[in-house]
Amino acid sequence: MKRIFFLLMILFLSGCAGTVQTARYQSPANPEFRKAYIISTENSQYIHFKFGKITPFGYLPPEDDPAEESEVIGNTDEVIKQELEKHGIRSVIGKKGDVPEGFDFIVQYSDTWRWDFKKILDKLEIAFISPDGENLIAKSTFNIYKNKELHNFPSPEKEVPKMIRELLNK
Repeated sequence: MKRIFFLLMILFLSGCAGTVQTARYQSPANPEFRKAYIISTENSQYIHFKFGKITPFGYLPPEDDPAEESEVIGNTDEVIKQELEKHGIRSVIGKKGDVPEGFDFIVQYSDTWRWDFKKILDKLEIAFISPDGENLIAKSTFNIYKNKELHNFPSPEKEVPKMIRELLNK
C-alpha cells in the first residue's frame, strides 16, 4: 500500500508540463534575424475554475467552459523579449496598431490561463511574422496536457524558452 501511495505521489508531484508544437512556413528559419518587434497583447484569455466529481471509480474532471477575455495576466511579452535577447536578437515591445519600421520580424502572441492554486498557463501561441505583417514565418503553440490536473504549474518563464529555441530552429 505504501508503494502505491508513494508512486501516486511521485506522479502527481512530477506531473506533466504540456506539449509544444512548432511549424515553420519559411524554410529554413532566417539566421539573419537581428531585431524583433513584439506586439504586447491587449488582453489574456481566462478559463474559470470548476470542481470535478469524485465517484467510486475516481475523479472525473469537469468540461471547461470557453475562455473569457481578461486583463493581461503575467509578463509574457517581457519573457519573450528576454529570450530573444539571449539569442542575440534586439527586441522592442510595442502596441498593436503601431507601424514598426526597421525590424526583421514581428512577434505576436496570445495566452490562455486557468486557476489551480494559482494562475497557470493553459495555452500559449507565439508567431513570427514578416516585417510587413503579411506572411507567417513560424508559429509555436504550447498546450497543457489533456489531463490538466497533472502538471508542473506551467508559466511563460518555463515554456517560452523552449518555444523560442524551436522558432529560431536552435
